[in-house]
Amino acid sequence: MEQQGQWNKEHADSYSRWMRIVSRVFYSRFAQVILKSLPSIAQGATVVDLGCGPGLLSIELCKLLPNARIIGVDPSAGMLEVARRNADEAGVANYDTRLGAAEQVPLKPNSVNLVVTQGSLHEWDSVEEGLSEIIRVLRPGGSLIVKDFNRNWLSRWKRALVEPFHHLRMFRYSFDDVVAFLDDAGFRGFQGDPAGLQFFVQATRP
Repeated sequence: MEQQGQWNKEHADSYSRWMRIVSRVFYSRFAQVILKSLPSIAQGATVVDLGCGPGLLSIELCKLLPNARIIGVDPSAGMLEVARRNADEAGVANYDTRLGAAEQVPLKPNSVNLVVTQGSLHEWDSVEEGLSEIIRVLRPGGSLIVKDFNRNWLSRWKRALVEPFHHLRMFRYSFDDVVAFLDDAGFRGFQGDPAGLQFFVQATRP
């Protein structure tokens, strides 16, 4: 849980304000992609946004699935405070938050229909432990969707462009890396998009 102490309230508020600028387009579009990828997801489903940050993706999922239970999990208490405030301001009532990390998901076994993680995989202390936890909390037939920064996108000129503004540790994995992790963890039915700034992987717990 190395990120837990890095997001104090001021930092979390600043990050939330910046992300709100792009949330209407970015997170709304991704939430729609999630539902399009899983047309059978039930309105009464339990959905976990793992590494939820300020809750912006969670809120968009709440809007699209008003009868589902959306749970945001994050290792930062300050970030979860911001996420709850953002949810209150958005007027969504089906959102809950839990303090936890990928390696320690604070939910019961076989209790979740869908886990989504957006831009957090590269921050996990252990991908293997995180995926084992996701397998534990997912119900049989449940799905995992991973979206993260794509190492294969980072050519030399893009590296020079990005490095002054972001730490390049974000670009830790490729699509193929993640599929291999998922396969080793016991997931099946891989599909997604390996190209672009961020790859997209969907998998199923048998």
